[in-house]
Amino acid sequence: MAVAAYASLVSLTHVLDNIHYRAQLRRLHVDITRIEFLQESINFLVEFLELNHGRKGQEIEDLWRQISEASFELEETFDLHVVSQLQKESPGENSDMGGRAFDEDLDTMIQKFDYIKRELSMVEEAVEEFMVEKQTRASVPAVGSSTAASSIAKNTIVGLGEHVANIKGELARYDGNLQIIPIVGMGGIGKTTLAKKVYEDKYVVERFVVRIWLTISQEYSVNEILLGLINEGKVERHGGNSDVPGEVLRKKLYGRRYLIVMDDIWTLQAWDDLRRFFPNNRNGSRIILTTRLSHVAGSLSSHDPYSMTLMDMNTSWSLFCQTVFGEENCSHRELEQIGRRIVRNCRGLPLQITVIGGLLAKSGMKKEYWESVAKNVSSFGNASDGEHCFNILLLSYNNLPIYLKPCFLYMRAFPEDAEIEVSNLIRLWVDEGYITIKEDKILEEQGEEYLKDLVDRNLLFVREQNEVTGELETCGIHDLLRDLCISVSTKVNFFCSPRIQNISLKSDRRLCFLCGGLVKEEDEWGNLFALNVIPPSASSSNPPVCGKCEVTYSHIKTLRFVKVIDEVGVAHDSLMQHTRLRYVSVTLNKTLMFITPSMLHLLWNLQSLFFQDSPLVVLPSEIWELPQLRTIDFKDVVFPKPPNSHVGEKDAFTLKNLQSLGSARNFELTDEILDGIPNLKELVIKYDKRLRGLDTSLCYLARLPKLETLIVQNTLQNIGFPNSLKLLVLKRCRIPWSGMSIVGSLPNLEKLILMYTAEGSEWNPTEGEFLRLKALMIHGSDVVQWGADQNHYPVLKILSLSNLPSLEEIPLGVGDIPTLREINLSNCSKSAADSAYLILEEQLSMGNDNLKIEVYEYSEDEDDESESEDEDEGEDTVKDQDQDDDSEGEDKEKDEDQDEDDEST
Repeated sequence: MAVAAYASLVSLTHVLDNIHYRAQLRRLHVDITRIEFLQESINFLVEFLELNHGRKGQEIEDLWRQISEASFELEETFDLHVVSQLQKESPGENSDMGGRAFDEDLDTMIQKFDYIKRELSMVEEAVEEFMVEKQTRASVPAVGSSTAASSIAKNTIVGLGEHVANIKGELARYDGNLQIIPIVGMGGIGKTTLAKKVYEDKYVVERFVVRIWLTISQEYSVNEILLGLINEGKVERHGGNSDVPGEVLRKKLYGRRYLIVMDDIWTLQAWDDLRRFFPNNRNGSRIILTTRLSHVAGSLSSHDPYSMTLMDMNTSWSLFCQTVFGEENCSHRELEQIGRRIVRNCRGLPLQITVIGGLLAKSGMKKEYWESVAKNVSSFGNASDGEHCFNILLLSYNNLPIYLKPCFLYMRAFPEDAEIEVSNLIRLWVDEGYITIKEDKILEEQGEEYLKDLVDRNLLFVREQNEVTGELETCGIHDLLRDLCISVSTKVNFFCSPRIQNISLKSDRRLCFLCGGLVKEEDEWGNLFALNVIPPSASSSNPPVCGKCEVTYSHIKTLRFVKVIDEVGVAHDSLMQHTRLRYVSVTLNKTLMFITPSMLHLLWNLQSLFFQDSPLVVLPSEIWELPQLRTIDFKDVVFPKPPNSHVGEKDAFTLKNLQSLGSARNFELTDEILDGIPNLKELVIKYDKRLRGLDTSLCYLARLPKLETLIVQNTLQNIGFPNSLKLLVLKRCRIPWSGMSIVGSLPNLEKLILMYTAEGSEWNPTEGEFLRLKALMIHGSDVVQWGADQNHYPVLKILSLSNLPSLEEIPLGVGDIPTLREINLSNCSKSAADSAYLILEEQLSMGNDNLKIEVYEYSEDEDDESESEDEDEGEDTVKDQDQDDDSEGEDKEKDEDQDEDDEST
């Protein structure tokens, strides 16, 4: 129960911060001294739990439970009174505004938390020990410190060399017929790691024209698997008959040598449903299937399955040392004997070794701690293999710092084998309220540290890492660890309040109001699954709720609602939002307003607002009354000016937490707006060509000192670039090549994408510019000559050039940039392609085999399609961009409009 109590308290700190901020601005009638008293109490309990969460006993467990219940009750009290006050039309007219009742309820809650603190003081003198520990904590190394190399930066593959060679032999064996190669072994033994190592092997990459990797979940859909195979591993969820995508897949593979990896097959039925769509081209095509089940593996192929074996002691020890110390041997001799005892009890299972190794890598290499871990691991000796593995994983979880436990347990919310976008995961952690507030870091930065810590401990793994910046892009969690999350979070009643809502209006299926999942239409008595959370006066019918949420949130008795209305003013009861929401994502198939403008501010704790595939949305000015907002992400949105503030209310309409805003149409950077978004980090702006007069304010962008990502589309004006920029995308901005010196002088710029922007026939960069640029993409330009050498772009890694038909050559000196790894060309002149191959030839002659050259040549019929693909690649780096269809009378504008129509083909 300690983790549930801790998570609820940390969440409360964010709510209290919001309440205190509103009270300071006199936007809320409440006694601010009571709020500050509660803040002190909650912060005390947070720190107490951080140091004492490992205490056992019924008495302390009861107190953890009381903290959870009191925290939930306090959040309900806040929501009741805040929403009630916000519903009043004229806050300044009544000095009380329900404030007296609010204060009385807060007094009750203060008494409850005081009682809990007194009870804690009586549990084995816990508070006294806590105060001593608190005073000395600054001088003690932090729990979780590590002397080992981060596993993010290394790829620990130990003991797989022979296995990789054997599987490669099967792939290369002289037999033209389609072969199925099953890899079988228990969970955590390394089947996926082996398959991935083979899949990425240089020989395999060169041998097979088509390679596709797809993970199969226990609850699979044939249609989704086929669509994933067609889209080369990216599953897109659509309805329809599976025979249609099946035939598409057959045509995609017909006549080509292909390698398909289907990871984690659970049933023969899954294979039987798919096998007819894989043509036998008699050219050496292969399918690798991994499974835990021997009987499934034995039935998949006429050949014997390839069985993964447990590691021997020597290999296990090498893997352990690589995980803990970042090298092949133990660098702490006093720990070697203990370490070998721990490894011996891991029974040769790689997952157990890496997880327990990740735990010890964060131990500060203290002998006493290693002894305690060894003792625990030894106690599992008589357990079965499955139980033994679960206990090892549970031990690692139990030894996590408590601030990491809510984030780890939250991983149960993702589907099995999900490819999880890191930025979205961190955003969800923030919105759920799991990230503790640190004065020197914003919540997203703190969340990144939490994620890297979990990766270092091998509790999460990295799927994709940005080649340019090194940042993590996608991650995943092993099935067995996800099972652990489900087991533990159920036991400790981890989820306590619905804060995230995903709404899809593209589906005709009945979806859960709280989680967005499919609702079973009827129970055994013919009744809809629905949770009675709506007050009778609010609605005549309940919104649908799935059976899982009905159980999870069974303690919720009342929610306050905000209705969705469409463009003609019709209310949609089935799409109501509740006022406790912090994250809303809406997928639309028609024009629909989110909520009535006068009701938007009732979502008083809202932090993230997403609209997917939406038409143009005009946000109401009430958006400025949501100081907790961190992300506003639309395909096309008009962002309003803040309301006029009264004298003495300078900060009344400041979105102090807003980090990301896009895509803002015709964004006018007035003083009021700039002052209201002081901490913005990501901004996407686009202008209508007929309204380009509004973009004159772009020169004031430099007043956003924390802006790191900027995307601008369709402007002819000067842009004021802040020095903080790391990523810059300019589309149709018409800047002469000589004007690129302003961009080149940005001290932190790492990635630059120019789309139909740079004008002129010659680009001669100046030495001393682009000092930190790692990736450069130029799409569409009439440049002919480019004067550059190894002294320009000194740390460039990736160079991508497309739709540059006049470029004569890539300067030979570019190849001498020591960090350069890729040059990609598409739809460029033959002489430019020849110069790229010449650069590669020269670099190979000098012993540089790290440089990769890729040249794509298209016929005239394919130009439009290639243009669209190249542009999508650049824009998908940050945000999904829309093209403007407006046209002007001038010939050049007409040409541009035609280009844009081509791009959207």
